[in-house]
Amino acid sequence: MAPRPDGKLIWLHAASVGESQLLLELVRRLLRTGKRNLSILMTCQTKTGANLISTAFNEDSELKQICCIHQMAPFDTPGGAKRFVRHWSPDLAIFAEGEIWPNLLLALRANGTPATLINARMTENSIKGWMRWRKTAKAVFNCFDLLIAADVQTQTGLEALSGQSVENPGNLKSALPTPAVKDQQLHDLTKAIGDRKILLAASTHAGEEALVLDAYMRLPSDTFMIIAPRHPERGDEVDALLSCTKYAISRRSEGDPVTDATNILLADTMGEMGLWYRLADTVYLGGGHAPGVGGHNPLEALRLEKPILTGPSLFNFKDLTERLTGHQGFSIIEDAEGLAEGFPAAPVSAELSAILEADAMGPMAKTLELLEPLLQRAELAE
Repeated sequence: MAPRPDGKLIWLHAASVGESQLLLELVRRLLRTGKRNLSILMTCQTKTGANLISTAFNEDSELKQICCIHQMAPFDTPGGAKRFVRHWSPDLAIFAEGEIWPNLLLALRANGTPATLINARMTENSIKGWMRWRKTAKAVFNCFDLLIAADVQTQTGLEALSGQSVENPGNLKSALPTPAVKDQQLHDLTKAIGDRKILLAASTHAGEEALVLDAYMRLPSDTFMIIAPRHPERGDEVDALLSCTKYAISRRSEGDPVTDATNILLADTMGEMGLWYRLADTVYLGGGHAPGVGGHNPLEALRLEKPILTGPSLFNFKDLTERLTGHQGFSIIEDAEGLAEGFPAAPVSAELSAILEADAMGPMAKTLELLEPLLQRAELAE
């Protein structure tokens, strides 16, 4: 492990990319409130999350104002948790969404470190699972000094499991900035693709590339498709699928150029979703046809006014899906035929844009307000 920096330290823990983005934005917001007397330790569990965090710490001008350290998450064993907490001795621990690790929580409690779970999200099945072990669940969740839910279902479940009052300011992902883009790359690819209509298959999982390929075969021959798998390391797998077709494929990770002859761009790289979203006319958002995934965050595409078609399994975004459904710009489709029939999708409606605008600031502002007593307790408040 890296040496612990002197002074006050906040430990933030995320599972992967989405949670890491959320916590990075939380740190930026803390810095904007004038909090500089601290260092940041951020951990995650995946290579893609690690790459995102490391890049942000090295390149983000706001984050470079303070000491920021990235480490991979420790194993949640009694010994590993104790060693980790003893070494870092954080003054505050912030976990995101579904990161509930009993041994780490117990080690933090023994160390006297306040802990919070923010933007907590639990599926109905997850809540039922915890309910079968209610005594254990109560002990685990009461290791958190503050529980903040992202939706009503999670709020209700956590209150039943913990016996605590749980706040629900809304989903923090509504406050994430739209992903960045390099203007020259956008210009060059726009020129290369020309006036062809573009279907972006974003954050796809195994099985979903076959679905979008089936749909693509039904579309006009001049349609251009971009496939950006959720996990870029699946690039070889997706490339093998595409190579069995008649289409001309360019693979981003290999540096293949996009030309007039290119039909499909395999975007198996990290950190370029801002580019792919801005190029798209319609977005097929993955995760809704992949068993057990439960959908992905639709807000990035919608805030860039890109209409979305997605599958029906969206349990990770139940509240948000209910609010979006019925508005032009967000549609649930069952299969490849539905995707083909829905392309190109109608533009995002003014009503939907208004909903997104209203949601953008509230959850983050309320979360920062709720965190203030813990910051004061850890002597991190100004």
